[in-house]
Amino acid sequence: MKAMKLSVFAMAAMLAIFGISSTSHALHDGGVARCEACHTMHNSQGNAGMTVIAGHEPGGRLTKGSDPSSTCLNCHQGGGNGYHVFSTDGSNLTPGGDFYWLTKTFSWVSRGTTQYSTGESHGHSVVAADFGLAADATLTTAPGGTYNAGSLGCTSCHDPHGNKNGAGAIEGSGSYGVAGPTRGNFRLLGDIGYQAGSSVTFTSQVPVARSFSSNAETNANHADYGQGMSEWCRNCHGNFSGSLRHPAGNDAHLSNDSIADHYNAYVASGNLTGTQATAYLALVPFERGTADATTLSTTSTVGPNGTSNVMCLTCHRAHASAFPDAGRWYFTATFLSTQSHPLATDTGVTGNDVLNSYYNRDMTATFGAYQRSLCNKCHLQD
Repeated sequence: MKAMKLSVFAMAAMLAIFGISSTSHALHDGGVARCEACHTMHNSQGNAGMTVIAGHEPGGRLTKGSDPSSTCLNCHQGGGNGYHVFSTDGSNLTPGGDFYWLTKTFSWVSRGTTQYSTGESHGHSVVAADFGLAADATLTTAPGGTYNAGSLGCTSCHDPHGNKNGAGAIEGSGSYGVAGPTRGNFRLLGDIGYQAGSSVTFTSQVPVARSFSSNAETNANHADYGQGMSEWCRNCHGNFSGSLRHPAGNDAHLSNDSIADHYNAYVASGNLTGTQATAYLALVPFERGTADATTLSTTSTVGPNGTSNVMCLTCHRAHASAFPDAGRWYFTATFLSTQSHPLATDTGVTGNDVLNSYYNRDMTATFGAYQRSLCNKCHLQD
């Protein structure tokens, strides 16, 4: 009997040490994964080596991938939206975009000359050797900054251990605008002091935003942004500000030049019958100008007011898109329905690339055959 009691106490101690309980939790419970999700102590978990692909051994610091991003993609590769960021067909219609587009180069002939939309131009070229993703061969440093492009990875932006500047123990995810216990940062983004690389230490705090947890982004199911996104992007892209750049940031209010009124009225080229109550367009998001994430709503269709502001993600995807410069639309097309690449006739197009490029939108059916650039959602020049 005494031996049995000791064994029960020993088991209880082990359960406490390893965090095992009768309650099931999500992997990122509290905002960060369990240690063994990313690391292997002896490269022998389950009596099997942790090699992901032949020729690739586990990386430094005992990670299960040969580099940080490969470790992340062990879980975050796949379809079905939600927490996946790298599909095989461009079907992940999440706010940040799908790294699939880094693998796609499109070409077409215009006025006798072959034009290209290259994969490496479609977004942040993260290095994930186990999954065939390589650095951008055309860049040495981040545009507008000094970050080494050859070292770019998921952990360049996301803090894998979920640390929050000035906080104690993190008790929950910070991505969903939930009040109460100490919450982590939105999407585990690196905070002030985060060492993103040997040449970059973050000096701007994380943005205030709220994200939905699953399914495809739509005008009524989307990330809702509060403030600080552009300031945070400048941790690496610091020179993308000033008089020769498009205003973006907490002080770039849409009340300037009646931009908010334009946004709310604009439905499509030639159609200004919109109202603020239904004006929100997920292809052209904005920040609502608030530091309180609990006031944000991922289902709101309400357009901006005078305190709202433009941000980097108004025009760009954070991860990747089908378009150059990680654009939310094809910036140089005159008519988005017929001149936005990829088109069905482009070399390199497969499957549902065209439909997925605009997040399951038939652009002609949604906006009309002569829809011009979505810059006009704010600027009314069409």
